[in-house]
Amino acid sequence: MKTRDLVDRLASGVSPVEHNAVARLLNRALMTGLGGSAVLLAALYGVRSDMPELILTAMFWVRLAFPLAIIATAMKLAERLGRPGAPLKLAWCAAALPIAAMLLAAGSIVLATPPGYRLQLMLGMTWRTTTANIVLLSLPSLAAMLHAMKQLAPTRLALAGTGAGLLAGAQGLLVYSLYCPEMAVPFWGVWYVLAIVITTAIGAAIAPRFLRW
Repeated sequence: MKTRDLVDRLASGVSPVEHNAVARLLNRALMTGLGGSAVLLAALYGVRSDMPELILTAMFWVRLAFPLAIIATAMKLAERLGRPGAPLKLAWCAAALPIAAMLLAAGSIVLATPPGYRLQLMLGMTWRTTTANIVLLSLPSLAAMLHAMKQLAPTRLALAGTGAGLLAGAQGLLVYSLYCPEMAVPFWGVWYVLAIVITTAIGAAIAPRFLRW
């Protein structure tokens, strides 16, 4: 077979890619992961009885804003990681910005608090279980995001897993925020951020094998 004939065969039957196909694929994975995490939360922990009162407080919405900001920026990062050669620098900076802002806010509050109360602000009541709970709730999202990434064309596999893990960690945190009783920003800055870092690391560790072409 001549080279020209081979090229013609490979090019035959090719249809245009849908507009925003990558974004749509990742959004579907996001919704699938969100559903899985919500079901897992309800099965393991139930629903808070004081939810009607909780949603009327400002801190409840401030807490939700943190994972939502990460999800918004990490989605753009994941889209770029699914495309070979896409620029990443600005996307990484945008994804890191909500975490940096949280750490800055938490640190400022700790410094402004009398020394005798700082540790209590950071530990809260549930420090022993919060990080593990968030990581557990992130696993359905991580599986869905890695499955979506596998359908794209990532060439930087560990980085693609890092982006998927960051997005999954934020989504797990979003779901857990509906249940968590902690309202202190320093607590969020320690244990919430730690959970996202762990989930991101898990994604980076397993992606090279899972996403291998």
